[in-house]
Amino acid sequence: MSNMSDKNIDTKQTTSEKKEDARIRYTKMRIRSAFYELMQKTEYDKITVTSICNIAEINRATFYKHYLDVPDLVDKLQNDAVKELGFKLKKVKGESLASSVAETLRYIRGNITESSPIKELVFPASSGFISKIADLIYELFSDSMIQYEKESSGITKDILFSYISAGSAGIIEYWCKSGYKESEEDIARSILTLASYTLKNI
Repeated sequence: MSNMSDKNIDTKQTTSEKKEDARIRYTKMRIRSAFYELMQKTEYDKITVTSICNIAEINRATFYKHYLDVPDLVDKLQNDAVKELGFKLKKVKGESLASSVAETLRYIRGNITESSPIKELVFPASSGFISKIADLIYELFSDSMIQYEKESSGITKDILFSYISAGSAGIIEYWCKSGYKESEEDIARSILTLASYTLKNI
């Protein structure tokens, strides 16, 4: 009898947890949709928690259960987009590094359109989205940098990682802002050529 009762309790808890998860997902979706709507008509630095809550039809306490503030919301949205890109890159990791970088750039061009929410994550004030993408590229292929570590000069893989990642982010951001004038392959080649030149001359 006790076992049956325990099973019933477990079932109720599982059902309750699922409902809770569904409510959380729905609330986050409303918050994020409200943010994207505001980005279409308001400058990033003028978006407030209150304005998001008004559109999402929630109170501020509900917002703060999930996000610290607007920058934290943007950070988590960027992280989700980068995570999605990471899954895509794993499928091409067996290919050449040039092909993988080009695939990353195709993802950017294909998703950062006038109608895409991801576009709103790229250029808000103090946005780190492009840097996160560059970090992802080198995180996936950072093992190849180990051979370039030079302990005598204090140049470690992490330092190389940071330096090259920052430079790559600058190239990608230039490419986005200039309207994708060059092909993905050309930009990938530029990134890898400059990275290679840096590594060979340290």
